[in-house]
Amino acid sequence: MAKKKLNAAPDLSVGAAPVGSASSTSHSGAHAGAHNDFDSTAKSTVKKINDVDAKITELRKQRMRDPDTLGDKAFKMALPAVTGMVAGKLFQTVWDSTTKRIHPSPADDEKDRQNGLLMSVLFAAASAAFGTVVTRYSDKLSQSIVSALQRKRK
Repeated sequence: MAKKKLNAAPDLSVGAAPVGSASSTSHSGAHAGAHNDFDSTAKSTVKKINDVDAKITELRKQRMRDPDTLGDKAFKMALPAVTGMVAGKLFQTVWDSTTKRIHPSPADDEKDRQNGLLMSVLFAAASAAFGTVVTRYSDKLSQSIVSALQRKRK
């Protein structure tokens, strides 16, 4: 019994004729076209996987070059945020106590209502300016603290 050598993979689809039969040879051209499509799809898929791998490798290199640890990043985010909130609350407390001393009696409430919009805009502007200054300096402070910690780690 001599073994037959196959040139192409057998067509195992439903209703396919056995390899070597007359009807299987008529499908060989279609089968070769499908095989070429499969090869191009496989090559395209491999190329996309290699592209993703290259991007992951580049991101890993960037992360390794970044001297900030997760704790450093959290500290640099939290310190300015907490400082800004505390400063804003402190500013509001000072503002409220100052405005109560200026207009303590209910006799001038009508005048206070007329000036209410102006005072609200003034409070918003002053509070925003104060908050910006405090947050900016606390950001610089947190950066200098993290830089000092990084120098100690080396």
